[in-house]
Amino acid sequence: MAINTYAATLGRLWRYEVCLQVGIEFIRYNIILDEKHIHLSDTILYRISTHMLYPIREERVDTTTYLDPKLHRRITVKKQRLDKLRPLSPDTVKKLQAQMQITYTYHSNAIEGNTLTLRETQLVIEEGMTVRSKPLSEVLEAKNHPNAIHEIEKLAASNLPLTEEQILMLHRIVFRDSMKEAGQYRTGEVTILGSKWRPPPASHVPFAIREMFSEYNANPEEFVPIELSAWLLHHFVQIHPFTDGNGRIARLLMNLTLLKHGYPITVLTKADRKKYVRSLDRADDGDLKPLVSFVAASVEQSLDMYLRAVDQQTDERLQSLSEASKGTDFSAEYLSLLARTRRIPAIKIGRTWMVTNRMISEYQNQLTERKPKIVNQ
Repeated sequence: MAINTYAATLGRLWRYEVCLQVGIEFIRYNIILDEKHIHLSDTILYRISTHMLYPIREERVDTTTYLDPKLHRRITVKKQRLDKLRPLSPDTVKKLQAQMQITYTYHSNAIEGNTLTLRETQLVIEEGMTVRSKPLSEVLEAKNHPNAIHEIEKLAASNLPLTEEQILMLHRIVFRDSMKEAGQYRTGEVTILGSKWRPPPASHVPFAIREMFSEYNANPEEFVPIELSAWLLHHFVQIHPFTDGNGRIARLLMNLTLLKHGYPITVLTKADRKKYVRSLDRADDGDLKPLVSFVAASVEQSLDMYLRAVDQQTDERLQSLSEASKGTDFSAEYLSLLARTRRIPAIKIGRTWMVTNRMISEYQNQLTERKPKIVNQ
């Protein structure tokens, strides 16, 4: 009751860290407040011997609708780290763009049944080769996709509202010379293979698209970017405005949303196709959470790839806690406590906490600047 009374006076939509002393033991609470509720999370009970007590920390947090808060926090920390490393060197940018164009093109096409291998996709994009054993339409889809990626990068940089002219242009770019109806809405009825959902009649498509973009640009639900990108992906697939290529354009629009908010290009992989389709089916039934979680996990994988690629400077090189502890007075166990309690902005890749020398140095500087109270057992 005492904690609830105290927390209720602090305000809404903030995270507070509160330490309460019970004898020589301390209970640490992360308290997240919204308009009506007080949420206690990440409760840690530990014994204090000669550890230092710190002031209560507070920070603004973005509330999520469907995205797991812990996953959102982890992704946010990784994005913040990538933002600190920007601007990236021209060589790094060039290498990442080349790698992502090939990887993204291969997986987005393969999800839809394109039979080009990753190596064949690379040869088509980098060497302009034609794979004789594969349909020309599949080769052209691979050839055109990097141009569409470049286009969404330009649109993201412009920060203009999404319009139906933009999606028609993207469809025209991806399916240039491979589809007669490239850049045109369908004129007949379609079904989505394996799905119970029935897209609207062709005559309703332009209106449905405009309504979708109006809601997207207004974002009345106040979705965070990952949620908004998943919402757009799902709604576009539901409308199914084109005779073919709807999934590929939907994933480009998903990435356009992410790029606008500073995230890197995100790949939904062929290996995860079944999970992807299941999450779309769940969204059709009114449950968007599985799709949001799926997109979020893919975003985190892309962030991990970018962080590994730009991990150049010694003080910015990610390393395990056991490796980092060798150059400090802190044990790996103590660094783990700092990571789990967010005293240092460690990054979790898979199941492993990773830190940089700079993170530890900044923490040491904070200790030097403070005059903490020492509690002896």
